[in-house]
Amino acid sequence: MTVESAPTPMVPAFTLRAMKRAIAGNLWIIAACMTIPLVLAIAFLVVKPPRYEAVIEILVDPRGLHVVQNDVTPRAESNESAVSLVESQLRIVRSEGVLRSVIDRLHLDEDPEFLGQSRWLSRALAAISFGPKESPDITALRSLQQAVDTQRASRSYVILVKARSEDPAKAARIADAVGAAYIEHEVKARAETARRVGSTLASRLKELAGSVVQSEEAVEKFKRQNNLIGSGTRLISDQQLEEMNARLVAARAQTAAQRARLDQIEAVLRSGADPGAMVEAVQSTTIANLRTQYAAIMRQHGTALALLGPRHPDAKAIEVQKNRQLAAITDELKRIAHAARNDYVRAKANEDALAAELDALKRKAATSNEAMVRLRELERAAESNGAIYKAFLVRAKELGEQGGVDTLNTRLIAAALAPNRPITPRRNVLLLALIVGVVLSAGAVWVIRSV
Repeated sequence: MTVESAPTPMVPAFTLRAMKRAIAGNLWIIAACMTIPLVLAIAFLVVKPPRYEAVIEILVDPRGLHVVQNDVTPRAESNESAVSLVESQLRIVRSEGVLRSVIDRLHLDEDPEFLGQSRWLSRALAAISFGPKESPDITALRSLQQAVDTQRASRSYVILVKARSEDPAKAARIADAVGAAYIEHEVKARAETARRVGSTLASRLKELAGSVVQSEEAVEKFKRQNNLIGSGTRLISDQQLEEMNARLVAARAQTAAQRARLDQIEAVLRSGADPGAMVEAVQSTTIANLRTQYAAIMRQHGTALALLGPRHPDAKAIEVQKNRQLAAITDELKRIAHAARNDYVRAKANEDALAAELDALKRKAATSNEAMVRLRELERAAESNGAIYKAFLVRAKELGEQGGVDTLNTRLIAAALAPNRPITPRRNVLLLALIVGVVLSAGAVWVIRSV
């Protein structure tokens, strides 16, 4: 027995006449499909107020201002680090500290929009919400975090700060306030960093100053214990050694001169040569007078010999006088020789004394040189501590001055303008609702015709 299948329903052809009959027969369905999206759109527009967005532009120059040689925060040396710096600044712009400054400046903790009280629906939802109630400043902070957005302009160091609000003028004020608060926050942060580092250095300076004093006292104590007293960069013992050596050289030269003088005088006396060949005889006034008298006697003696003859009593008397005068000259030469010997003895004694004193100074210098090894070690430690202390002191003064100097090269390059149209135009919402209604109506009619 053959089972007949049910006939397949025939879908009427889609023609203009059929479309008119379908619309005419389903007006209430079409009206409902058109009304529901429009009603929902109108309800959305009533509940959701229009929001306006204002934008400012902030330039973050990673190079900064080269005001001081050594800045507290190093500048970005590469493009990657500079981009990372700008990305970090995006977070700082939306940080709690910056946004709280904006709230205090614009009194947003008293603004119904940021407290969720600008619409009756928001107030109703807040009234029936469970959980502990937040303070107005926390509520305003949460609302402001949602209303402020940041982004970096493509291939630049410019930060775009966007602020949204129901009031276009308020949106512009919030954007400008965020930019001003961010720049002030950065300036204060750098100054605070400089003060904090300076305070740390100041405490460290006290320790370094104590180290410097201790090392210098150790140097002076070691000098006193080892009698390493000096003038300038040289020890007194070294100066004395140099001076004593020079004096010994001079004394030896003097001794040699006195010895040569004594040998010359003694050689003249032994040979019986004319004493006038000696320098001492020429320079001696006594010998000069005696020689003058001796010359006069010699003239008289020559005259007496010529006139009277050698046996005449007068000639003999002059001969005796001549011998006496010559003996006087010889005695004077012996006296000079004795004086020269005394001078030589004194010079030799002086040389020996200086040599002995020089030997003593050399032994003392050898002992001092051994102590100087330890002294130089102590001095190097003192110089190192002093150099570190000086570097820290200079840096602390620089940081103290940097606390009052703004080296930040971050500036507002485009202030906010009050927007003249909302972010999403309200007519677009109604147009979208109308399109959705038409699509729903067409779909409903098609489904009904297909059943």
